[in-house]
Amino acid sequence: MHVTARLSGLPELSEVRKVWFSDWYDGPVTGVAVHDEREFWFVMVANEDPGGTWDFEPRVYVVHRLSSEQLAQAWSMHRGFASAGLPGCLHSPPCEVVGATAEELDMLRDRWPPEVEDDFTDAPAVGWFRDT
Repeated sequence: MHVTARLSGLPELSEVRKVWFSDWYDGPVTGVAVHDEREFWFVMVANEDPGGTWDFEPRVYVVHRLSSEQLAQAWSMHRGFASAGLPGCLHSPPCEVVGATAEELDMLRDRWPPEVEDDFTDAPAVGWFRDT
C-alpha cells in the first residue's frame, strides 16, 4: 500500500477500470487497471488520518507504468492463480478455472511470492484515481 504523500504531484485520472486484482482486503488492494487503453499496476492508498479508517471511501489508488516484461509477468501470475480457482478476475470473459491441489497452490505461491509485486509498486507512478 501507499501512504497519502505518494499522491503529491500526481494528476487525478478519470475513466480508470480495474481489470483484475491480486490482493484483496474488503476490496481490491493491488492489480491491473486500464486507462486510455493502456494497462497499469494499481496500488491502494492507506488513510493516515488519526482516528480514521485505514482506507478511504471511496478507495484511492496510485497507478504505475509497468514495462512490457513486468506486465507480461503480472498477467502470467494472475492467470496461474485464477486457473487454480483463486478470485481475482474482474474482466470478461474470466480466466478458465481448472482448480488446483494444495501442493499445486504452494508451487504457485513459491513461483509468485508477494515480493514480486514490490517491483511493480516501485515502477513510475503516473497518476491516481478514486474507486467507483
